[in-house]
Amino acid sequence: MPNKTLKLLSPAGLLGLGLVGIGLTACTPTINNRGNLVENRRLADVHPGTSTKEDVQKALGSPSTTSTVDANVWYYIGAITENEAFFDPDIVQQRVLQVSFNDQGVVNSIGDIDLNQQQDISPEDRETPTAGHEVTFLEQLMGNLNREKKKDDKKKKGGG
Repeated sequence: MPNKTLKLLSPAGLLGLGLVGIGLTACTPTINNRGNLVENRRLADVHPGTSTKEDVQKALGSPSTTSTVDANVWYYIGAITENEAFFDPDIVQQRVLQVSFNDQGVVNSIGDIDLNQQQDISPEDRETPTAGHEVTFLEQLMGNLNREKKKDDKKKKGGG
């Protein structure tokens, strides 16, 4: 009676098992941390009225950005995305935290920005017109050949 275990260990069986394993790992999503996603346990170390800018930096790290209007407003922007194969990434978790300071550098307020108010910004697909002549591929090719010919002529004359 033939041993069935040996059939599984044949080269074809091992190849099949390897392909199944690769196929299963290819479906595993890639998880990426983007920016500075502030966790509540770190945020617990920041207290309005007592914490300074230095305290906030120690607890939360450097801000992702500061307000362009008021340097006393810091934003911590972070997200966790999940990407599976070639599909667009899905946002699993996202947070925008605003920390405001008074003129003495002490925390005034801490709060999350409501992400339901965010708007998608789609890039404009038009091109900005530029002055001058747009060179075609054929014109570029001919220009390069002409340039090489001029270099060769210069070398023949002893100019360089």
